[in-house]
Amino acid sequence: MGTVYLRQGEDREAFVRTVFQQFDIQGKAAGKVILVKPNIVSHEPYPTTTHPATLEACLQLLQGSSKKVIVADGPAWDAGDSQDVIEMHPLKRSCDKLGIAMMDLLSKGAKKVRTRSFELEVSLMAFECDIIISLPVLKSHGICGLTGALKNQLGFLSVAEKRRLHLGGDVHRVIAELNEVVKPGLHIIDAVQTLIDTNEVRHGGKPKALGYMLAGADPLSLDALGLELLAKVEP
Repeated sequence: MGTVYLRQGEDREAFVRTVFQQFDIQGKAAGKVILVKPNIVSHEPYPTTTHPATLEACLQLLQGSSKKVIVADGPAWDAGDSQDVIEMHPLKRSCDKLGIAMMDLLSKGAKKVRTRSFELEVSLMAFECDIIISLPVLKSHGICGLTGALKNQLGFLSVAEKRRLHLGGDVHRVIAELNEVVKPGLHIIDAVQTLIDTNEVRHGGKPKALGYMLAGADPLSLDALGLELLAKVEP
């Protein structure tokens, strides 16, 4: 199991700075193309989606060292037009303020990738960057039980793949095998607030205060701890 950095409190900027130092992210990002992948499942603001302070802290630290920074995600299959969701989302203002593009992950197309059990349509952008930094929010999920580090990679799938999974596909196996193909170098999970019952307010999710930030490179270790934290407000 990998190392997990855990902090109680709401200072997202300080936590991001500490984690970047621990993982030498600025050193690793030097001269590289970095894809920052928030959790933009729909048009809803935090805690359904990534908090602006977390995203902005990451971008400010990356701007001075990396060759290029891109922010991109692929909203849920039932969230409406993906490009519209991206363009209208509050996180777009954070990116505009810093002069960084925020894009639909599928805007450059997808390619078929063979995993152990599936052939999946995965965003080309996953393979056109040097490092992926993932910024999920810890929440309950109606199908998976929990959404955190592992499930955030589903945003890289095509809309058709997401629809198929949520309407009866083997979502757990797909998540596991997709994480063998798309491997963020760092996950920073916001659990300051969470949603219980499910992962979006529009589907019945209820906001709850939890009070933690956690980060690491091993998504399985992060989600194992995340499950323990989530049990504090949703036994």
